[in-house]
Amino acid sequence: MNRCREWLKDTTNLAYLTMIIVWLITVVTIKGFARLGHNVSTLQTAALMGFAVLGQAVVVISGGIDMSVSEIITLGSVTCAACIKAGFSAPAAIGLTLLACMLVGAFNATSIVFLKVPPIIQTVAAGCIIEGTLLVLTNGTPPAGCGPVLSWMSKGKPLVVTNAFWIWMLMYAILWWMMNRSKFGRYIYAIGTNVDTAKNSGVHVKKMNYMIYMLSGLCAGVSGILMLGNIGSTYLTIGDPYQLYSIASVVIGGIAITGGKGKFSGVIAGTILTVLIRDILNVMSISEAFRNIFQGFLVLTLLLAYGRERKAG
Repeated sequence: MNRCREWLKDTTNLAYLTMIIVWLITVVTIKGFARLGHNVSTLQTAALMGFAVLGQAVVVISGGIDMSVSEIITLGSVTCAACIKAGFSAPAAIGLTLLACMLVGAFNATSIVFLKVPPIIQTVAAGCIIEGTLLVLTNGTPPAGCGPVLSWMSKGKPLVVTNAFWIWMLMYAILWWMMNRSKFGRYIYAIGTNVDTAKNSGVHVKKMNYMIYMLSGLCAGVSGILMLGNIGSTYLTIGDPYQLYSIASVVIGGIAITGGKGKFSGVIAGTILTVLIRDILNVMSISEAFRNIFQGFLVLTLLLAYGRERKAG
């Protein structure tokens, strides 16, 4: 019994247990949720969103937050479509797109590090700049361009689930190793726990901030590229829903939004659980507005719960 209680105290374990319970309830009670096709679709949605969640998780563990994720997703999707339409090869288009998204991360880090702008303010401002710039450059109508390579990368199914899912798992595995087995991860947890102590311990906080926010930009850019491949086109609000979802997935996965605490492995459970909750609300014919309200209250509840646990510890 004591072991069980200790196991449940781990927020990541609780996230995976909740994910399994919610999935079992849905496949038993909701018609069609048990079908393989529906479950593959759920994992595809989780994967497309999941890249941005990976980057957001790293930022949150460091004690920051990236409120420009949704706009960087849109930037990635629109930039890649424009490159394809301009005649660039798929690898060149992907490379240029990811570079642009990482430059946004570098811009965020520069303001946070040298101008001492709070991360939430800086990233909101960056998101507004991206949104306005894309609107001006595209005149409200982004270019149509995708190509078979991007479509295959996103929707191809070599082994039951899509390529997007396997790419997500590969990126997760790389970041899991970095966060749990390398100095990079130890430094990020140290910064999130106490930035002054991290500095005194020899952590180059400024350099780490650049790496953290550029990584977030890279991950959000990958989400945008694969969303383009998934639907074959893009639009200027393609990333809008994922700002709240990325934060919700991180918090639901057991990572303390105050930074420095929580297992990186929780992002998988948090992402899939967020998608399951969204699907359930869709089946219940809940409007988008009320879905956002529900997600907001869920994030707030978990934030308060994890915040109290952190203070108690």
